[in-house]
Amino acid sequence: MRNKVWKVNKSAPKDFFEKFPEYSRLTLQLLWDRGLRTQKAIDEFFSPDYDQDLHDPFLLKGVQQAIDRIYLAAENNEKVTIFADYDADGICGGVILSEIFKTLGIDPLVYIPDRNKEGYGLNFEAIKAIAKKGVSLILTIDCGVTDFEEVKLANKLGIDVIIVDHHEVPPKLPPALTIIDPRQKGDKYPFKDLAATGVAFKLLQAFFRTKNISFQKEKWFLDLVAIATVTDSMVLLGENRTLVKYGLIVLSQTKRVGLKELMKTAKIKPVFNPQTLETNLNTYTLGFILGPRINAASRIDHGSTAYKLLTAITEEEAREVSLKLEQRNEERQRTTERILKEARNRVLNYSPKERIIVEGDETWVAGIVGLVAQKLSDEFYLPSCIFQKFKDISIGSVRAIPGFNAVEALSSCRKFLLEFGGHRGAAGFRILNKNIEKFRKAIGQYAARTLKSEEIIPYLYIDAEIDADDLNWINFEQLERFAPFGEGNPTPVFLLKGVTVTEMKSVGNNGCHIKLLLEKETKDGIKKIKAIGFGLADFCDKIKLGDKIDIVFEFIVNEWNGTRELQIKIIDLRKT
Repeated sequence: MRNKVWKVNKSAPKDFFEKFPEYSRLTLQLLWDRGLRTQKAIDEFFSPDYDQDLHDPFLLKGVQQAIDRIYLAAENNEKVTIFADYDADGICGGVILSEIFKTLGIDPLVYIPDRNKEGYGLNFEAIKAIAKKGVSLILTIDCGVTDFEEVKLANKLGIDVIIVDHHEVPPKLPPALTIIDPRQKGDKYPFKDLAATGVAFKLLQAFFRTKNISFQKEKWFLDLVAIATVTDSMVLLGENRTLVKYGLIVLSQTKRVGLKELMKTAKIKPVFNPQTLETNLNTYTLGFILGPRINAASRIDHGSTAYKLLTAITEEEAREVSLKLEQRNEERQRTTERILKEARNRVLNYSPKERIIVEGDETWVAGIVGLVAQKLSDEFYLPSCIFQKFKDISIGSVRAIPGFNAVEALSSCRKFLLEFGGHRGAAGFRILNKNIEKFRKAIGQYAARTLKSEEIIPYLYIDAEIDADDLNWINFEQLERFAPFGEGNPTPVFLLKGVTVTEMKSVGNNGCHIKLLLEKETKDGIKKIKAIGFGLADFCDKIKLGDKIDIVFEFIVNEWNGTRELQIKIIDLRKT
């Protein structure tokens, strides 16, 4: 692992602090760091308003044409299939699209491809199978915008295709009846970073407007939008911030028995205060507890299990499926650790000149390789390309670092690939095994051309250096106003210098965490600071009692036995 270079963000200018005297300097620094520099931007950020902040869904190119075709399908009693990607974004979006048709009395077929056998996106065999069932309309969700030939086949077989997607759009669009993707050329929707489920929700909004269905009904779908948005690592700024904030409120009161049972299984007890509109659920709940369990279905088994959970009618059915997902998630964790260990051992033998990790194996699992690629990128600070080898082909995932575009990298090697697609930071591909070495060389050359030496130095970005006196409940409560945290709005990170280590021990399973008691002299005397570092027990060998250290951390609250105590979560430390 490369040592991270600490980089404290530049202080906001003096006139910015003077312009907003009602906020603390700490709050203003964080606002400046996030590009929130006008009264309007600050007000919208701190006070998301569902009625004011969401854009008109009819601004999305293709929405009206899609609604017209949906009504036509209902009038003609056509057979409809929703082709949903297998991850949480596709599954949640599929549930929302299904609701549109059910409102019109149509019970659509739902096709979810097998992640490990079919891979990402539309495929010829699936299209043929769908056509044999007499289907005349397909709606894709979280896929389709790169599937030119597959859509062409569907048209040939008499099927209209409506693409609902959010991925980067290729130069040549598929010949679909209409495409709804805010990233496409000519789209006038102001916010381009919706999850696919967010795009599906906008289509639902537009449809409900045509039926004069109240805002209140559409809001009950925000639990799905929030899960998908966070799990798919979309930026939590702009419209997404509003969708996730209200989605957490809806989740705390969800009517979906599947989500209720999933939270019970995961030992989550949602709390909602109707007076303050506050809930104990947060983006960690979505991204690290619920999302991984929903995604575990397709990674280990099949995405239909997750869809079944989200559409369950009875508590008994929901409980059975949620327990199954819990088991799949545990299996996913074990498999991830095995593959990560094997891949990591290979990477440790890499030359320092390497600019990308490229590894594959027959025993690895296509549904897991993306997770492994991300962990390797985080550890070695290199883009990672990890794949599972099958008999004739391999299925893989790419995870990027800043300065490296995953989609452009794969595009530069497209002559060796069967298909590819994704985002700047994460993408997937399929390749014939006979082309792997050519691909390895080509993507290695792309990485060498693209990444300069200084771009593979991992930086730890710090919002501000603070004093020990700043570790107080007033500042913590102000920081809480920045939630929900996530992409584009990370949890605030601070630097505290020159604290003394007075107690130190390893804790947790196998002693993998470090617990410290620190002291720092202030104008009011000695301040004692409790600190915990998860998975950082190695620091026990690098520091000793009495050492003065600089520490990078996040504010956290330790709740135990009915008491709340302010602590800090260690991210990194070094001797002063």
